[in-house]
Amino acid sequence: MSLRFTEPVWDHYFALRCIPGNDENQKITITSRYVQPTDSMDEVTDGFGNHKYVGHYADLHRKFEYEVEGIAQVEGMRIRKEELHPMYRYPSEFTQCGPQIQAYADRMSNLEGTNLERAIQVMHQLYEHFQYKSGVTDIHTTAEEAMRLGQGVCQDYAHIMIAVLRRMGIPARYVNGLMIGEGYTHAWVEIYTGEGWYGLDPTNNLHVDDYYIKIAHGRDYKDCVLDKGRFLGMTEQTQEIYVNVEEMK
Repeated sequence: MSLRFTEPVWDHYFALRCIPGNDENQKITITSRYVQPTDSMDEVTDGFGNHKYVGHYADLHRKFEYEVEGIAQVEGMRIRKEELHPMYRYPSEFTQCGPQIQAYADRMSNLEGTNLERAIQVMHQLYEHFQYKSGVTDIHTTAEEAMRLGQGVCQDYAHIMIAVLRRMGIPARYVNGLMIGEGYTHAWVEIYTGEGWYGLDPTNNLHVDDYYIKIAHGRDYKDCVLDKGRFLGMTEQTQEIYVNVEEMK
């Protein structure tokens, strides 16, 4: 990832959620790490349990770059055993229930089965009735706005599904991470089964399997932003993100 500034900036604080975490479903070995420029940097864990790098650079600079490489051993389609925090039961900033979400959730209210079985049916329905289209939404679009448009990207699929499930009484959380291939990060959903968390990808109508690497989770997109910070200076900035995930034989 690189940030470039049209004018010099300084006193730059940053927080980078770019490190996949270790748990019973995935084992991560970081082989190289590059973050420049920086005066200081630490690895910490945020309030949601996500790993991140935090640091600071004081002097003038026109660009900021980081690159992380590693090896992930992943076992997908398994429950992540973890206690449920109550915050995943309730609407968050991007998953508030407006009339569109409420109506959609109410249509799903007659579904039968376990939390997982009902969530899978919601995923199938969303995949059939929501259209993937880039450029019609942005990072500030809420679930209600995306539902009204009927179009969006993976972030919107995830927000809508989370909003609907929470309305149905099924705890759900937002996940970002990587899929095999080249391009960008991806977003999906984890639902609480009663034993732990299980991943579903409404954008592709798939169970989260060995081709997914999880980076962070939270109530919605805002809790999982890959790079966040602040700096001083009058400038415009551009961001470039490149992701490459290859399967090892």
